[in-house]
Amino acid sequence: MTKRFAFLLVRDFTLSPLSLFIDTLRLAGDEGDRSRRVEFDWQIIGDHGLPIRASCGVELLPGKTSGRPEDFDNIVVVGGLLDKSRGLSSDGEQFLLRAAEKKIPLTALCTGSFVLARYGLLDGYKATVSWFHITNFRTSFPQVNANADTLYSVDRDRATCAGGTGAADLAGFFVSQLIGQKAAEKAAKILVLDRIRSTRDVQPLGDLFPNASSRVVRRALLLMESNLEEKMSVTDIAGRVGCSRRKLERLFAAELELSPMASYLALRVHCSKSLLENSDLQIGEIASKCGFTNAGHFSRVFRQHTGVRPTTIRSG
Repeated sequence: MTKRFAFLLVRDFTLSPLSLFIDTLRLAGDEGDRSRRVEFDWQIIGDHGLPIRASCGVELLPGKTSGRPEDFDNIVVVGGLLDKSRGLSSDGEQFLLRAAEKKIPLTALCTGSFVLARYGLLDGYKATVSWFHITNFRTSFPQVNANADTLYSVDRDRATCAGGTGAADLAGFFVSQLIGQKAAEKAAKILVLDRIRSTRDVQPLGDLFPNASSRVVRRALLLMESNLEEKMSVTDIAGRVGCSRRKLERLFAAELELSPMASYLALRVHCSKSLLENSDLQIGEIASKCGFTNAGHFSRVFRQHTGVRPTTIRSG
């Protein structure tokens, strides 16, 4: 039986996760590249005749008005720019809430996780959020078990992904579960993806630690970056990545020539510098967000690592 996916798009949604998710279903669900809706079908839900604008400026016309959520097997919310004014339409909101009441599985792509969380639909669930937004998400929704160390996660009837090409990986997971691994591999090859990534793969890191090569070290760094304000112990981090503290310390020394704690501090200083340059937060607020005891402690540590005071960065 054909599996049907409904897509709810926020205003200024991100186009690439939507297209990669649908293309994976399209390519996996038919022979060759014929694009027939055999194993999967999909509809974009919205107001009749009114286009929905993507963040890149492209506009899409919905193929179906809200109707009955029970006509679908999965409701997918595609996020975009983070602004409450750029949420779902009132009809889309009601469609989503009715779907939740009827226990229909819900999926969030990119910042769609913020939409689900805003309605309490991720409370008590595990959710994957982009490393770029994880601090904001955890501050706003502490009742959600959010992480930024995987590409996507599936927890019971909720699925979330960090966005970008991770949407293809999440769609590949659904394809594998519903019609088999070979179909998912076929779609990935046609999309020129080198492989289907799983929940064991981690999100890409920034350029602060380019020599981080092992999965353990990369995942540990993402955990640190996701927990700047509420610092984790090295023992806790080692447990989360599945190794002993001694092994973690050896790997950090071999790959980064730093201890885990020194790397953690470097991440906190790096984040604080970015906030000083790109936000209007007070220095005390930045100190708190980056895990420093107070503004004085932050100023001393920042100067030791950068050679200048935080006030110098801010005034510059």
